[in-house]
Amino acid sequence: EKLMEYHDEFQTFQIPKKYEPDPELGAWVTMLRRLYLTDDLPQDQLDKMNAVNFEWISTRKCGSTFMSRYREVLTQLTDAVDAGEDISQLMSEDEELRKWISAQQSAYENGKLSESRVQYMNDLPGIDWRS
Repeated sequence: EKLMEYHDEFQTFQIPKKYEPDPELGAWVTMLRRLYLTDDLPQDQLDKMNAVNFEWISTRKCGSTFMSRYREVLTQLTDAVDAGEDISQLMSEDEELRKWISAQQSAYENGKLSESRVQYMNDLPGIDWRS
């Protein structure tokens, strides 16, 4: 209900994670997107959200370089998985993608990747970024 009220007012489901008037709404939408990406969203909830054309990929901008590149990689991998492409082939052919994931692996191994970024990386579809 709150989600639809927001959509009626702003014509979008791109709700800020820290939405001042209703922080719980922003957190809930963030959780939904995460559950969707990991295929952990119950089917009835998925059906309800699809029925209102919910925007599963957030287009909201975060200032960090990590998040900007993460969004690009997430979209690229999601599109590839949805299209049934061979992710290992994509990884071998896309040097920029390989370099970025390798940099995250290195940061993780050196204890320099925050827990929230580890969670984001875990949510990338089609890859085990730690190996």
